[in-house]
Amino acid sequence: MPTIKQPYLVAFQKATIYSCLATQDIGEIMIAVLTGDIVNSTQMSNAQYQATLTELKQLIDDIQNTGYAAGEVYRGDAFQIQFSDPVVALKESLLLKIALQSSAVSDKPIHCTLSLAYGNADKIATRPSESSGPVFVASGHGLDNNQSNEFSLVIKNNPINNELGLLTKLINHQLNRLTKSQAQLLYQYIKSDFSEHKHLAKITNTTRQNISNRLNNIGASLVKEYINTVNYRVSESLKH
Repeated sequence: MPTIKQPYLVAFQKATIYSCLATQDIGEIMIAVLTGDIVNSTQMSNAQYQATLTELKQLIDDIQNTGYAAGEVYRGDAFQIQFSDPVVALKESLLLKIALQSSAVSDKPIHCTLSLAYGNADKIATRPSESSGPVFVASGHGLDNNQSNEFSLVIKNNPINNELGLLTKLINHQLNRLTKSQAQLLYQYIKSDFSEHKHLAKITNTTRQNISNRLNNIGASLVKEYINTVNYRVSESLKH
């Protein structure tokens, strides 16, 4: 398993420690856990497989650089990421999915199966493999139950999990149909926190109207509303 860089571990430890001090009971802390694996990795050439793993590890490093997460790759192309701040989890999970789809290391989109769970942990260590609790179990079970290339999401004790599950399936269907160029644009849109179209036009050297048309064609506004809706529910859960 790859070694997680120390600065990221320190940031994750600090965030967790502060949460523990606030609640005095780690069992009451909500975190988020993403579990996933690469689709059809066994059909890749050895060179393609190694390039994909390198890309995956770099993407996990980028997520760890937020200071609110720790992750690792295990069992070949499987991976798990724990988020001490659950509100950032969905955005980072979708960015990882879209980044793989638009990656330059492959001529075709690289797909992955993902399971994101929000809930409580019994133990939060600096590596997911050393952490434990209901949220880790829920994330792992979600991955086992997912179909290939599916993204699933569940929030502990949330009364509208069924509705969120349906929304997630629709969003996943939408994302899986993206071309590489569409995925690249959506990645930039989400990464920039849904910046104005004229800003995206500037950094992509095109017109605002072109960006607006392309974002409308891929339903980017629906992805934004989906992220905001889930994060609202997560924020509400954190209050209880």
